[in-house]
Amino acid sequence: MEVKFKQEGQAKVESQMVSLDLQANLRWLKDFLGYKETFDVIVREFKIGARNAALVYIDSFVDQTVLTLIMEKLLGTPEDALEFPTLQKLLNRHVPFIEITPETKLKTVSQQILSGPAALIVDGLSHVIVMDVRKYPERQPSEPSLERVLRGPRDGFVETLVFNTILIRRRLRDPNLRIEMLEVGRRSKSDVALIYIKDIANDFFIRQVRQRIRDIDVDALTMSEKALQEWILHKPWWNPWPNSRFTERPDVAAEHLTEGHVLVMIDTSPNAMILPVTLFSFLQSVEEYHEDVLIGSYLKWVRFSGLMFSWLGPPLWYAFLMAHVVFPGHWAILETPTIKEVPIFWQLVGAEIGVDLLRLALTFSPDPLTQSMGFFGAILLGDVAIKAKMIDAEVMVYVAIAAVGTFTSPDIDFGMAIRLLRAFLLIFTGLGVWFGEIWWGFGLGVAIPVLIAANTNSFGIRYLWPIYPFNADALGSELIRKPLNRKVMRPALTLPRDRTHRRPKV
Repeated sequence: MEVKFKQEGQAKVESQMVSLDLQANLRWLKDFLGYKETFDVIVREFKIGARNAALVYIDSFVDQTVLTLIMEKLLGTPEDALEFPTLQKLLNRHVPFIEITPETKLKTVSQQILSGPAALIVDGLSHVIVMDVRKYPERQPSEPSLERVLRGPRDGFVETLVFNTILIRRRLRDPNLRIEMLEVGRRSKSDVALIYIKDIANDFFIRQVRQRIRDIDVDALTMSEKALQEWILHKPWWNPWPNSRFTERPDVAAEHLTEGHVLVMIDTSPNAMILPVTLFSFLQSVEEYHEDVLIGSYLKWVRFSGLMFSWLGPPLWYAFLMAHVVFPGHWAILETPTIKEVPIFWQLVGAEIGVDLLRLALTFSPDPLTQSMGFFGAILLGDVAIKAKMIDAEVMVYVAIAAVGTFTSPDIDFGMAIRLLRAFLLIFTGLGVWFGEIWWGFGLGVAIPVLIAANTNSFGIRYLWPIYPFNADALGSELIRKPLNRKVMRPALTLPRDRTHRRPKV
């Protein structure tokens, strides 16, 4: 049978049933998979007893040791053992493997082969036996570089989805934990896992996320979690606020599951997407819960202060200077920049661009050069610029503190959003100075992002919850780290079916 393809990539084939003729099945699979045109499609023909058989698989996708042991067992089958082959007889007596799936459609078989399993085809049998003998290239779980802790687990998600689900199940041995496997992409056939606890997560969120994943119509999700995020969230491109959070830590993922959140993971990515979220979801760090209550609360407020200064600090200082605000006492040093030749606005813009250039250089520099590049860029260039009177020392200090504050967020997307909003606020403040309305410009630069946040939602949950709509108890929990042994209710934002962490005493 000739196999034809549409231009958009969807194979135009009938769901041909598995034939009793081994050679007819092999011809179909060879044509469909491009046998001999691509080097890694392997077809191994042999005999099981008196019956002709064949194994079809993708080279380097399978565990050769396991496949060899299976073939040794099959090759040792007596000649009269499969005189009248039946599926049940073959599976029960001659296939020494656990993860097997009988298939009756050749198209389904071909999709399974491209995913990694091996297909066993036996002459005279109306089923193909698909054996999951996959062995992916893998790395050992290690601590995520973006979510490091001083005390706590050091494992993290990897690029293999099945290993990631094991790390979650190791922490949640709950029979209600559900891991639904969905397939996305006409060409990539990417495995996407929808993870939730059945008797905690709200059915509305589960249905919404599941349907949005099923509605994805694309050739491939080669960009993994970021492409999946854009398809699921439907967020306007001009909205800087992230409305899903990523984590590479299994303990963080498991904790969010117990709070009623839904996780989405895709194979080839070590990130778990957490849904739904609010603004305060990006201000929580696992480090707070590995420290004492008082220290955890202190770390929260340090993070809040750092992010607030990162957003408002340099533009507010610029507005004070341009409005000629008189500072009392020793604070008067804030209003006396020493360099007059270059306008303060352009000094701030140049420093911001310089910090971003340095960050990009450190990100893409080889490891042996990272330390020297950071020293050269952050210290030498800054010192030379100040001595050459290209930039004021105060400007450099404020921009540096703001840059450090950006990275106090445990989520890189939120930190970059704050960075972008600081540039937006600086531009509006500069326009206010240009038109002689400094505080109007600064006020608009603050009000516009706040209004955008107030109108942003994550699957129906307001982004500024519990400030808008106001919930005093929930706001207190977000601002102060509560003792874990006093947590009774689950967060209300997820609308959990089971609202309490505890069970009544019998």
